[in-house]
Amino acid sequence: MATAHQRLDLRKAKALLVDDNPQSLELLSQVLTGFRLREMKTCRSVAEAREVLTTQRFDVILADLDMPDEDGLFLVRHIRSESRAPNYTTPIIILHGFTPAGMVHSARDAGANMVVRKPIAPSVLLSRLEWIARNNREFVTADGYNGPDRRFRQLPLAEDQQERRAEALALIADPTRALSQDDISALFD
Repeated sequence: MATAHQRLDLRKAKALLVDDNPQSLELLSQVLTGFRLREMKTCRSVAEAREVLTTQRFDVILADLDMPDEDGLFLVRHIRSESRAPNYTTPIIILHGFTPAGMVHSARDAGANMVVRKPIAPSVLLSRLEWIARNNREFVTADGYNGPDRRFRQLPLAEDQQERRAEALALIADPTRALSQDDISALFD
């Protein structure tokens, strides 16, 4: 019998890693190898990734936001616009070193499942991968948005109950403020 705290087994998972920086790709590959993920494909540009995505199916896609020519958000929008492609509903994690609220909202609104701040903390990345694997969010296909359901709470709050994210939302009210990983995660809660 599986328990809620059972360790996530990534040995059979297949990941696509997209980053124009070879050192970042190597570091990310090593972190994922440490999680026992055995099959990874690396791409150094969005154009290269788009080509790979037409023929291969992945369990997760991790893409840097800031790349020359086409960026990570362009890749997310491309993937989410191809409803008959093999990776249309594949979970996507955007990676970036500067995470103001506007950037996180843009990634979420493009259809990304998560944003993880660079430099990557392996424990944070693993927790986000586990969260994606264990939480079955409905995939929404609608005018203007294709991606995981952005709503986590479907019911209105009781009259005597306060928004549990009120403090986090107040912290991120300044659109120029870089967000911590906890702030980023709060936007997806």
